[in-house]
Amino acid sequence: MFNAQTTDPRLIEAVKDWRDDANLREFYERYAVAIRRHACGSGLSETEVEDVLQETMVKVARYLPNFKYDRTVCKFRTWLNQIINQRIFEALHRRRRGSFSEAALDEIRELVHAPEAPTGDPVVQAEIQHRLLEACLARVRARVKPRHWQVFEAHALHGLTAEETARRHDTTAANVWVIRHRLLKALRAEWQELLSKPFPAGGET
Repeated sequence: MFNAQTTDPRLIEAVKDWRDDANLREFYERYAVAIRRHACGSGLSETEVEDVLQETMVKVARYLPNFKYDRTVCKFRTWLNQIINQRIFEALHRRRRGSFSEAALDEIRELVHAPEAPTGDPVVQAEIQHRLLEACLARVRARVKPRHWQVFEAHALHGLTAEETARRHDTTAANVWVIRHRLLKALRAEWQELLSKPFPAGGET
């Protein structure tokens, strides 16, 4: 089970040679539980969770030999978080396959993501943010009441008016707005959490 509070530079150097089974096993045991838990919390199936874990380990094996551990430049957990989240985003993207319109996702993304200075290719950044939003949506959906998600999905993602949504789900327009507000707040929280999970960098030395 992952319970280390700091990154172990010795282990990072050791697993650069993936022929060393003992160090590979130690690395796997250190991170596998947290990766599985994080992927499961994103609403993935058991099979998808295992795929994320294996794809993460393959990606790490490919790039770790050239990884220069310098916490003043890039903390190891920050680097690893990016790899894990990309695998989760890809799994959710494959599953979605156009479930919601790009216009709806754009609108929700603008309401959810924290303002930040654009960096790099804006097209690439937009794609990354779309996939991050998909992960946030999956995580919130797994945690709220099914009825509340259905109301939110109809109104915020499928474009029904509050009145149309209220009639369809036997509630009031005011309640539709309340649910929308609460779930947008939950999405914002998930957005911030995903940027630092599953291994918070704050405890790293």
